[in-house]
Parts: sequence; structure tokens; C-alpha cells
Amino acid sequence: MAEALNSHSSATKFASRTRRQSAVTPMSREGSVGPGILRRRSDSTNTAPTTDTVLLTDSDDEFHDVNDINSICAESMTRDFSSGSAAPSVAGSASIIDVSAGPVVPMALVKGTFLQKISKKKKAKRYLFILEADAGKITWEKGRSSKCIYIDDIKEVRIGSDIRQYRIDFGVPESEEGRFFTIFYAVPDRSRNKTMHLVAEDEETFAHWVNALDSISKHREVHMASLMAFNDNAIRTYWNGEMTKQFENRMHSSGEEEIDFPGVEPRRELQSKFTIADTTGSGRLNFGEFQIFVREMKRREDVRLLYVKLASNPERGITLPEFLQFLRDEQGEDVDSSPSFWEAKFVRYANRGSRSRGEANSVQSPDKDFTVMGEQALAAYLTSKDNFPLLRASPDYSLDRPFNEYFISSSHNTYLVGRQIADIASIEGYISTLVRGCRSVEIDCWDGSDNQPVVKHGYAMTNAISFREVINTINKYAFVASRFPLWVSLEVHCNASQQEVMADIMKEIFGPRLVTEPLDPSSTQLPSPSDLKDRILIKVKGTHQNPEPQRNGNPTPGRRRGNSLTSPFSKPASGDNASIPAQYLSSPLLRPTTQPSRRGIANRVDTINEGEVHDTVSSSTSECDSEEEKRGKRRTSKIVKNLGELGVYCSGVKFHGFESAECKKSNHILSFMEGTFRKHSKASDSKLALTRHNMRYMMRVYPQYSRLSSDNFNPLMYWRRGVQMAALNWQTFDLGMQLNQAMFDGGTDQSGYVLKPESMRAIRILHDGLPLEAIGKLERQNMSFDINVISAQQLIRPSNLPSSRTLDPYVEIEIFHTNDKRDKHDSMAGIRILTDTPLKASTPIVRENGFNPVFNHKAHFNFTAKHPELVFIRFSVKLSSDGDNSSGRNATIATYTAKLNSLKPGYRTLPLLDSNGDQYLFSTLFCHIKIDPTTSVYVPKAPENNGGEATVGKLKHIGRNVFNRSSANSTKSSFDKSSIEGGYSDSSQHQFT
Repeated sequence: MAEALNSHSSATKFASRTRRQSAVTPMSREGSVGPGILRRRSDSTNTAPTTDTVLLTDSDDEFHDVNDINSICAESMTRDFSSGSAAPSVAGSASIIDVSAGPVVPMALVKGTFLQKISKKKKAKRYLFILEADAGKITWEKGRSSKCIYIDDIKEVRIGSDIRQYRIDFGVPESEEGRFFTIFYAVPDRSRNKTMHLVAEDEETFAHWVNALDSISKHREVHMASLMAFNDNAIRTYWNGEMTKQFENRMHSSGEEEIDFPGVEPRRELQSKFTIADTTGSGRLNFGEFQIFVREMKRREDVRLLYVKLASNPERGITLPEFLQFLRDEQGEDVDSSPSFWEAKFVRYANRGSRSRGEANSVQSPDKDFTVMGEQALAAYLTSKDNFPLLRASPDYSLDRPFNEYFISSSHNTYLVGRQIADIASIEGYISTLVRGCRSVEIDCWDGSDNQPVVKHGYAMTNAISFREVINTINKYAFVASRFPLWVSLEVHCNASQQEVMADIMKEIFGPRLVTEPLDPSSTQLPSPSDLKDRILIKVKGTHQNPEPQRNGNPTPGRRRGNSLTSPFSKPASGDNASIPAQYLSSPLLRPTTQPSRRGIANRVDTINEGEVHDTVSSSTSECDSEEEKRGKRRTSKIVKNLGELGVYCSGVKFHGFESAECKKSNHILSFMEGTFRKHSKASDSKLALTRHNMRYMMRVYPQYSRLSSDNFNPLMYWRRGVQMAALNWQTFDLGMQLNQAMFDGGTDQSGYVLKPESMRAIRILHDGLPLEAIGKLERQNMSFDINVISAQQLIRPSNLPSSRTLDPYVEIEIFHTNDKRDKHDSMAGIRILTDTPLKASTPIVRENGFNPVFNHKAHFNFTAKHPELVFIRFSVKLSSDGDNSSGRNATIATYTAKLNSLKPGYRTLPLLDSNGDQYLFSTLFCHIKIDPTTSVYVPKAPENNGGEATVGKLKHIGRNVFNRSSANSTKSSFDKSSIEGGYSDSSQHQFT
């Protein structure tokens, strides 16, 4: 059913409900396609999301098992809200569906209304827009087939303040804001979304379009879900619609109602089911036979095997004791603490399943002792929110440790929606990241006209957006996904006057949410996330600095941001050095230095100045000094007092060594660019200094300026050093973002705050000394677990796949952890342990079946890791190019990444995501997960030389610096790249690799 079906028969169309069309270009389709993506929905209110929002609602009469699949999707990947100015996002690609029972469409839209379409050149042109409900599309410029948008491709319809910046950018008068709306829509197999800006001629037409697109999108998603659940009412509605088309409203008897089944692909899979249903052997199905065909389509053999295993009497069904034993022993559920809760679930699935399906082996009874669960009821449970694959958080949890003890979900260049150079800055970036739970956003502030600051990406040929509108948007969406504190990181390039304006704007708009003074001025530690719930914190350079002596006494007009951890440094302030042993003061991060020669200054790298005023230089980070610095000039901060004082708990400082006075303040933060951090944190003493600093204080690392395509580093490299804020480009769903999404998914992690492992929060003291076997070795944890990929369901066919190609899927499983031996940048990777297994495995290829391929492949993993809490599993669904070979170059069509300690054991249905990180509505993986207890082991240290720096990756590191080469800007399609073969170099992480 995941193959392209080119037949025009009714049975074929129903069988292809989850299939993307086989056309090479998306515009070749003649009708609308049903939604295949569960879109994230924005919320204009400032309330926390409900975690149990689902697409459909169970009723006493109907039982939608696909509803609960969508619950899995909604809980793990989306924020679905009941209110707000934005229409729900519905898009995707699946198949032609009947919408005759949908909402009533105003006749004015069917006939067409005139709207002004605003172009990028700020030109408004009047077109007749027509809503073709049957075809599921909006058209304009009659006669030009390309001038249309399919309703199923619409992600959101936005109005009001959410698109005010667009109105300003395109010169639309303020008087027309009440009639101005923007359609965000997806282009199949493209990573970028498109927008269409429209102005209605009157308020009534505006309301018609916005409400109609909202209601139709919702209906089509619900209708598609009903069809995919093979719901009896949906099947009858579909059949009636097909008969109406076939007989063209002519009178006929029910005995004449039949459909045929020619041209089905794959023939072996669907034709066999058609043959079973065709009891008369006529080659056509009546309604009763069609119901049999649908029942055969929905049967899952993988669930059948489990059902037979669980039920002592499969003919009768699964009893309550058998179900509870399954939950306790196999699923790891805490049944005994709330037996009545699980008993009610059992009765619910058994009874509703039997009513909606009429199963012979599901017995409905008010007495749970006589109620049994049938095969379809078990399948419904396995795909439901009650079998959610990730841990859940209690509704009233708290985060009571200081901020520095948490990893924080962080964004870099949040205002960008694409590349760093010559691309678009938009408030859309803030909406998108905040809706997904980000807790730290970045704003690059520059001088604007009329003394109003703007947000843009320096001299990178990007547009400017209003600072006020950015702050309005942040305030609106700050706590939609999480009520825990939001950090706003400011990079200030404005003059003093506009800095004052910035401070006033934030105080005005954020109001009491803004933290303007410490909770306890006498405290020497940071507060906890729970202490500052629903509050906004500002990260900004401090107002006062201790300037170093200058050779000529002249201040510099600017300094580039982002290069720190480099020598020479100023002499650390005298003070207590007892917190770090004397031998570690030899680290290049800590040692005092004498004043360098002029030549030395010319070759050194700047210290960090994120948040400092930049008068004349680009905002992009750089490994090079500015010309002023090459002449040895120094400067003090020019942040004005009103703005600098807002950095109550997050005051940016220059790095002069960890023993400097600035790095002893509890509210300071250091910000490093990834390349500088990595280059100067290879030696073991440097790592220890970093780790100890990050136990008590804050640090942020952000991507290299050379990542022009806005790809990401691997955040594991920085999490393992205790970095709280590993800031990523959220617009690029590559490996870095996949790991980040998994990091902050499930349980309390959805708050955007993850408690660090204990070893990153406190120095461990062994009162009884080291065990004999541990002397001279490193303690690690032995990890052992099994992943059995059982099957996949309803995989989406890529629209750019040639019609001659069949779907030959397989699943690749890959493990990532903090001391991965494949990481060439990690000098402490250690010596490979003989018992370690490969960290990548693949299932067999299942040929010509994307509908319900069964893999039944168990992969065993055993390895040593320093931090068991930071182990990730990535599932990648790939297509074999020839049906026989699986290689890293094969196309990836879906993926899912999870943190191991967030995954629940047992039989779990995992959601799948597309290349944009959007959730497929119906595509899932069915797996069995078994995790063994961890055990402590002691491993030999890695060989070291050159003052403690290991040789791992040394030649590669030297080569990159000598020849100044990097693969960060490769334009090769990310779908063609393997993941980390040969090591997951930061610069090699690309989308879906």
C-alpha cells in the first residue's frame, strides 16, 4: 500500500490511502492528496499545552485506533492547541480522498473572490481565487495549472500580530492588517516552506477564507485518520461516495453496486487480499466483500504472532490476568501501584474493539473477569497513547537544582529560517523554536532607522526585522510549550541610544515576566528553573569591565564575536586557587602569560565578546582578529547601564582564564564558538578545567561561522563537557538537531531542561579508596540492550521516486554516546574494548512492500560509555537502490531518534519523521526494546603525548588548519550522505545523515 497505484479503480484508490503519488513532480497530481504529515500548531495564547491532546476523540460508538497513533505523534513531536490566532497546520502527501461529508464551504469561495496577492517585490496584484473543494486546492490565474496550492500542503494560516512584520516588510498599510493573512505551505520533498501573502477586499471575505481553510484542513485530517483506522462509518461513507460517482446519481439497486480491482501494485500483496474477499470469483466486490477486503488490509501478522503468544486460548482471547502480566513483565509498566487504572484500560479496548469490529473473540461484558481482548483490540492498544514509547512526566513535577546543573534546549541565530548568507530573517524562527520547546533564543541587534533597533545577521545580506516585533513574538509564545524559564540571548551591535530603546521595549512588553533583580542578592549560587517559572531572563554582556592595559591607550571601535579559549590571556586575578590543583594551572586555559610581542598579537585569536557592542565589524564569528586587534588595541564594554543590568543571572564576560575574577561570579556566562572550543580543549588538563567550571557556572557554545548552510555540530561533544547551552540551528533537521530533539523529549525533559549526570554536577569522593582493578584506569559503564525492529507501517512514497521504482525498505539502527570511539575529535575516546559491538546495524531488505514490511531483525548492542544518561538511538528508514544492497548512500525516507533512558521497554510503536522533522500521520515502526542493567567496568586510559594531548585525530586536525579546508559548506544532498562513517566530525553533520 505504500507503492504508487496508477489505477483509477475505486478499490485501488481506497487501498492507496497512505500513498504518495508516483509522479516525479508534485504538480503533476490532478487532485488533492490526503494529509500525511501531522503538523505542529502554533498557539497565540500564553498557556501551557495539554499533553494529551489528540487528533480524534474516542466515543462510545466508535473506536479509532489510528487516533491513538496520532496521539503518539502529538505527544512526542508536536504541540497541538485548542485556541489561537493561527489555524492548525495540516499538510502532507498521501492519497486522493473523498471530502463530500466535510464542512460547508461558502458559495462565494466556490465561485471565487478577488484577493490581492502581495509579491516579494512589494507589488500587489488582484486575482480571482477559487476554492475547489472536491479537488482540495486553491487556484488563481485560470488556465495555468501551476498556480494552485493544495489544501493538504498548507501548514498554517496566520493573521494579526503573528504576521505584522510581513505586513510592514511588504508595505501593506496598517489599515489593512485586519484583512491581511498569510498561508504557509509545504512543497513536497523540499526542506523550505513557502508563503503567500493575501489581502481580502472586505472583512467578510477575509473571515470566509481563514475559517474555511481552517475547518477544511481539520476535516481532511480527521477524515484521513478515520479511513486509515478502517472505521466502519468511514468505509460506508467512502463506498457511498464511490457509488454516487459510478452511477452519476442514477437510480440503482444495492445489488448493482460493485467495484473492480485492476492495476494494483504490488500485486502479490494486495491482489492476494482481493482474491480472499472475492468469494464469487467475479473479479468485482460487492459491499460485503469490500468489507472483507478492508478487514484483510488491516490485519497485522506481526501483532497476530504476539497475540497468539499472550493468549493461552487464542480462540477465546486475552484475559485480564494475561494482559496485566504482559504489561508488568514485558512492558515494564507499574501495574501494581494502580491496578484499577489498567483494568479500566483493558475493558475499554476489549469492549470498544469488539463493538466496532464485531470480533468473534472479543467478548463484551460488564464484568472484567469475563471480558477478553481480541487481536484487533491488542493492535489498537499497541498503537495507542497508552503504549506511548517515551517516559511520561507527572503533572506537578519541579526542577529544583540550580540552573548550572541542567542542559538547556538552545537555539542559535533564531531569527534565520535558512542559510546564514543572503537568506531570510523572520519572526517565524522564534515561533517555530518556541512552539517546539526551545528555552534559549538569540537576537542579533543592530541600529535601525528612527532610533528603532532591528534584528538581522550583520553584513550577511539578510533582511532586517523589527526588534519590537521580535520581542512581541517572544512574549506571545514564550511559555506555550514549557512554563520553565526562557533565556533571551542578546548580541548587541547598537549605539547607546538604541540600547536604551531595547531595554525600554523589553521592560514594556515582558512586564512582570522579566527578571530585573536577583531573588536573593546574598546568594552565591544560581536559582533553580522552578524558582523562575514563567519568567524571562536576559543574557547580555555586563556593563562594567576591568580593562587590561593598552599599549597606546586608544579604545577600539569593534571586535569580532566568538573566539575564546585561546592564548595569550591576561594574568588571572590573585585569589584562592585551591579549588583547582596547581598542576592544572599549566593548562593553556588557565596559565598566566606575559605581554606578547607584536607578532604574537597579530597571530592570536580573539577572546569572546558575545553581547558586546560592535560598531564596524560583521556579526558573524571569525577565527581572525580585526585589524584593530592586530595593532594590539583593547577595549571596554559599551553596554549601557539600563541594558547591562538586565543580565541578572546571565552576564557575559570576556574569558581571561578560569581563575580570573570574572569567572568567579556566580552569574557569569562564557560563550565559545565550536571550533575554538574544540581546538583548545583537547588536553586532559584543559578538559578537567572546563568540566569543573561547568559544574558551578554557565557556558554556551554555538556553531562555527563557516557553516553557511546552517548545518549543526554534534551537541554530544559539548554536553559531555558539561556545557549547558549547546546552541543549534533549529531550521536544519540534521543529526545535531535530531539528537537535540531526542535530548529534550519524554518525561520532564520536555520542559527544555535536562538534569546533568551526577558526575557532571559534583566531584566524586571515594572514602574507601579505589578498588584494586581500578588503579590507573578509567571507570565506565557497560551498556547492553537489544532492539528488535519487527515491522514498519504505511511508509510514504517519496514524490520524486520514479514510477518504475518499487519501495524496497530496510531500517538502519545507529547508536551515539559521549565517548564514541568513532569520534576523531575526541582525544579521550580511549582504547576499543574487545567486548564492544559495532554501533550500527541494518535489517534485511523487504522487497516491494512499503505498506507493512516485516523485518523481524534483532540487533544486540554492547559497549562502554562514561555517561549512560547520554546514549541515543537513531532509526533510519531507507530505500535500497536495487532491492538487494543496503549502503550508506541509499535514500533515507524517515527517521526517529530517542534517548535510551527515555525509551520504555517492551513492544512499542515509534513515530517517524520526514526530512523537515515533521511527523508522518500514519508511518510508524513497531519494535521490541530490551535494556539490561548497567554495570561498572574499568578501562585503560588512552595513550597521550605532547603534554597530555592524545594523538587521536591529530593529523586530521593539523591538515584542516594548514589548508583551511572544511566540509561544513558542502552542498551535496544530505540524503546521499552516510552518518558518521570514519567518525562524526562536526563539520560533516548534514541533514538526515
